[in-house]
Amino acid sequence: MKYIPQGLRDQQELLKTLGLSSSDDVFSYIPKNLRVKELDYPPAQSEIEIRQTFRAIAHTSTAPSASFAGCGIYAHDIPSIVPFVQGRSEFATAYTPYQPEISQGLLQAIYEFQTLACQLTECELSNASLYDGATSLAEGVLMALRIQKKTEGKILIASSIHPHYLEVLKTYLVEFADRISFLSLEGDRLDLVALKKDLETADVLVTQSPNIFGCVEDYVTIGRAVKQSKAIWVTSTTEPLSFAAIRGPGHFGAHIVTAEGQSFGNAPYLGGSSYGFFATRNEYLRQLPGRLVGETVDQKGRRSYTLTFATREQFIRRDKATSNICTNQNLNMLAGLIHLATLGANGIRELAEQNLSNSEFAKSEIRNAAPKLTISKSPTFNEFVVELPTGVTAHSLVEKAGDEGWVCGVDLGALRKEWKHKLLIHVSELHSIEVIQKLVRFLAKNS
Repeated sequence: MKYIPQGLRDQQELLKTLGLSSSDDVFSYIPKNLRVKELDYPPAQSEIEIRQTFRAIAHTSTAPSASFAGCGIYAHDIPSIVPFVQGRSEFATAYTPYQPEISQGLLQAIYEFQTLACQLTECELSNASLYDGATSLAEGVLMALRIQKKTEGKILIASSIHPHYLEVLKTYLVEFADRISFLSLEGDRLDLVALKKDLETADVLVTQSPNIFGCVEDYVTIGRAVKQSKAIWVTSTTEPLSFAAIRGPGHFGAHIVTAEGQSFGNAPYLGGSSYGFFATRNEYLRQLPGRLVGETVDQKGRRSYTLTFATREQFIRRDKATSNICTNQNLNMLAGLIHLATLGANGIRELAEQNLSNSEFAKSEIRNAAPKLTISKSPTFNEFVVELPTGVTAHSLVEKAGDEGWVCGVDLGALRKEWKHKLLIHVSELHSIEVIQKLVRFLAKNS
């Protein structure tokens, strides 16, 4: 929908229709003591002057020369084709395509995204994306409780999930607070012996892999344990690129698979906005939050697309709605789809291998150059924790690197005080050998 500004004549006609003499009368119901008398706006500028103004202040916002920050939001190379195709008129609106006759391009994009989401997660069914990874996980847990048909269901949550995701979960599950218990860890991964015992009485299991420490959980063993229980297994992933290096959670038996989609097609943008993956099994179709796009034919037998299933039923039966999700983050999802389609199956796998290779190289170099530092032997993808010696905090290193104009990682102590000696480092295809060596020298010197 195009934005067309109102001219003076349009404004006068609107005021006449409303029976008002000026635009000030529109706000007459606001008490005078609450009105802003005058705004100190700078004088109007021409387009040329505006460009010059922004060029002059551009230096006030500088990008770091290098960044190893991750922890849920990741920087990857975004091909130029992504913003180019994303800006085409077929995809001009970010709103849900209720009118299929004018939304075929967008509907097809959503349909193709659902297909790729199923391939990545190795599930049978995917919805048209959700807000982000955290809300996708929360919606997944609510869906699991609906499937179990238990308002008193016991919920097991891994202690290794991202604390921000946990906060969202607590908000969604405020009525189930007394039903939640946390799975213990053995080092930086789940204690599988304790997990098997806890599953005996569990209705819902929530895990995240790679977890907050970047470690890949043992989904083979967890999947076998879930199969022997009655629990619905809900998984979360903050880095979906890992699906190209590790089998999707659906392969291991996960019932509901959720993930943050930002890595594909979207720059970090200070943490948002983004979109979320949500995939599951065909048998749970009626419990799915959001909506589905399906392929059909029109009256002339031509291939076409339409919304075929929407569980957000407040259109007609609000009391029966399974979710209040009212968007699928179309533009962000579209960027992810274009990125995935551009890479193709081989390209996605190659990108994942580059990330894994660079990350393993960085771990090896740090171990050799800084023996005082501890790096877990657990498997990781493109992110890992460096345990700092007593007397050295992650905060101090992040602050020191910041003073030098770059980011050495994420201080996990900012999330939990007991993690103050843990520095989380993300390494991707964007990091050259020279940049990685800079990180290694910095850690060796300051530890």
